[in-house]
Amino acid sequence: MHGRSVSLVTVTYNSAATLQHFWHDWPADVCEWIVVDNASTDGSADMARSMGARVVQLDANVGFSAANNRGVEEAGGDVLGFLNPDIAPTREGIARLATRVTASSALVAPQLTNQDGSLQENGRGAPYPWRKLAHMFAPASKTNSRYVRHVDSGLERVVWVMGAAVFMSRDVFDAIGGWDEGYFIYYEDSDICLRALRVGVPTYVDGEVRWVHGWARETAKGGSLSIWKHEVRSGLRFYRHHFSCVMPLGSQARAMRSIERPQKGLWA
Repeated sequence: MHGRSVSLVTVTYNSAATLQHFWHDWPADVCEWIVVDNASTDGSADMARSMGARVVQLDANVGFSAANNRGVEEAGGDVLGFLNPDIAPTREGIARLATRVTASSALVAPQLTNQDGSLQENGRGAPYPWRKLAHMFAPASKTNSRYVRHVDSGLERVVWVMGAAVFMSRDVFDAIGGWDEGYFIYYEDSDICLRALRVGVPTYVDGEVRWVHGWARETAKGGSLSIWKHEVRSGLRFYRHHFSCVMPLGSQARAMRSIERPQKGLWA
């Protein structure tokens, strides 16, 4: 691949049907697609190969972060897009997001939508612990309304974005150390955006790129108890690394407060 090449990395775990539904029309002429399969038993790897992906088939489920990093090792692109199996990327959107991340050192996400076209709130504000609790238990509260956000148009800076879809340059990926493999699943997206923020790399949602996100849940074996354990473990790791008691550390706190005063239009 030459010039401003793009590599898409997707982590699968028993995702064969999801891939077939969302990736049947992926634009193979403008990017490469690398699928890292976390020891699926439903033929996910074979499905991805049949659709034109380059597949890295792992012997065990190593988690989302480690699998993403493994995909980057195989990637040839200058621009890296991390996309879940339940994302439907478009040719125009890939080109626009690639231009965004190469024009400035930033993490950029599309505005995600439901299949009916309604907007998902994949942009997020400062992840204070009480906001996380409000998001889980009081989604209609004012606290949660300040935490979750969508972008109707243009480009808006946020503190972090959901890891279902995010683009960055390889240089930025290397500078922030990639995905933290201490997170098997959950909080890895908050973590990578906050680590980027610490070194001066902003995060944006581009409201002009709208991609369908199916909200498929393909995680670890063991049911809801196993998933809950992963979330608690990841949450403890995240707040230990980024917060002192319940408040963010120094300059990071000031940066997050500044971001939460919406600043549209940098590239709009």
